[in-house]
Amino acid sequence: MMIKPKNIVEPVIKWSGSKRYVAPELSRHIAKQKRYIEPFIGGGAMLPFRQIPNAVASDIIPELVNLWNQIKNNPEQVAEEYKNRWERLQEVGHDVYYEVRDSFNRTKNEFDFLFLTRTCVNGLIRYNTNGEFNNSMHKNRPGINPNRLREVILKWSYFIRDVEFLNCDYRQTLADADKNDFIFLDPPYGGTKDRYTKTEFNLDDFYNEIERLNTVGAKWVLTFDGTAGNREYDYQLPNELYKHKTEIKTGNSPFTKSMKTSIDAVYESVYFNFETAVELHSNVAKNAVQEFAFV
Repeated sequence: MMIKPKNIVEPVIKWSGSKRYVAPELSRHIAKQKRYIEPFIGGGAMLPFRQIPNAVASDIIPELVNLWNQIKNNPEQVAEEYKNRWERLQEVGHDVYYEVRDSFNRTKNEFDFLFLTRTCVNGLIRYNTNGEFNNSMHKNRPGINPNRLREVILKWSYFIRDVEFLNCDYRQTLADADKNDFIFLDPPYGGTKDRYTKTEFNLDDFYNEIERLNTVGAKWVLTFDGTAGNREYDYQLPNELYKHKTEIKTGNSPFTKSMKTSIDAVYESVYFNFETAVELHSNVAKNAVQEFAFV
């Protein structure tokens, strides 16, 4: 039996676009199916709330998937690897961060990856056109204390103990989806190049996959287009593909924060391909805004 958290869960992997603050509300719409699938796992904010033990999660970023598997299978080692790097950072100074970054860009080591995400500016995972991690160190923050992170890692290791993690394209993950599956979809913004790969996220391919999922009877919830301040990511899902739509505030833009400009609120559309309570969706939006008022 799964124990569902009552409140927001502290992330083990920091991730831009995370659904951390709205996961408890969104999880109320997870249909009671036999299997949970999440093909764009990122920071995995929904996993502790899924209430379906049998689960598959995937991403196209190898170091991310490797890290998830390490957290699942070797949590104490993950905690110790972070502690070793963090203590060197405190003792030696900022040069350690850039040594680890150089090492990661050569090897794509998942423990280096975790350290970088916890000590870089605003936790922004960012790669250049050569596939190299290029974010700088956050000079005013030393990174999460290793004792605290160890507790977070152990908690997450429990949450994901039944999850199978795969490194592959979302279509491969969804290839055998059927009417017994619930799928949570949180893809990159439509028509954009991912910060982690050189491949553009193709909307037509994605819409075709959504249509196929509808055909086989799988149930899904999709967080997709939206706004960040004055910027619009307006890629309206074709009407024939979904049954309900609402909007939620999912956070504040880490990009405007890192640029030290006014912080833009991020709102995303949420789509459902099954019947659900529209009035409850309004509460999702209301609660999300209230939570972020204190962040």
